[in-house]
Formats: sequence, structure tokens, C-alpha cells
Amino acid sequence: LGQGGFGYVYKGLLSSGKVVAIKQLKGGSGQGEREFQAEIDIIHYIHHIHLVNLIDYCISGALRILVYEFVPNSTLEFHLHGKDYLNIAWPTRIKIALDSARELAYMHKDCNPKIIHMTSRLLIFF
Repeated sequence: LGQGGFGYVYKGLLSSGKVVAIKQLKGGSGQGEREFQAEIDIIHYIHHIHLVNLIDYCISGALRILVYEFVPNSTLEFHLHGKDYLNIAWPTRIKIALDSARELAYMHKDCNPKIIHMTSRLLIFF
């Protein structure tokens, strides 16, 4: 499905028939290892309408995998900057901005533990 600083993302199918997104940590990524551990320790237990749920994880030797619910509508980045980005109506852009702001407010104020995004690659928990 894609690739980021963390590693590759694949589409998978569980034996139950549920479609999932699978993130595999790149080998030798110190920052990725910290993100992986943070998602297991904290994000696994946080649920919100605007957060993709972490279903499970796998640690086997050097292998690190996160299993998320699959969201079929591509990424926010694709919708804002993909080939059709000029066709997004302003009301839709405003809705995206408001939903994003609500999610950030939830993570900063209402979530326990509180989560602060410093960059797209670093989460700070307290």
C-alpha cells in the first residue's frame, strides 16, 4: 500500500476474513523501534472515531509488525496532494481541517494518556 519512515505497509487478510493494513518496521531503524513500542504500549488502548485502530502486533526476532484496521479510501495525503487534489471542494477541505483539529484536541486534552504530535514521525506521551 505504501512506504514511510517506519517501513512498508501491506494490505492483508486475516483468517476471519477481515481486511487489515500491516506495517513492517524497517530493519535497523532506531526511531522506528521507538514508534513501534509506543504504539504497542499506548495507542493500542486508545480508541477514537478519527484514529485507525491498532488490532495487534508481532515481535519475532528482528521482525516487527503492526496490524491495523484497513481504511479503503487511501490516505489523507493522497486526497490533499494526489493527482486529483485540485478537485476537492472547499467545504470538503474545511471538513478535513475541522476533523483533524478535533482529533488533535482529543489527543492533547481528552485522551488518557495525553498525546502530543511533535512531527509526523515522533509522538510524545505524558
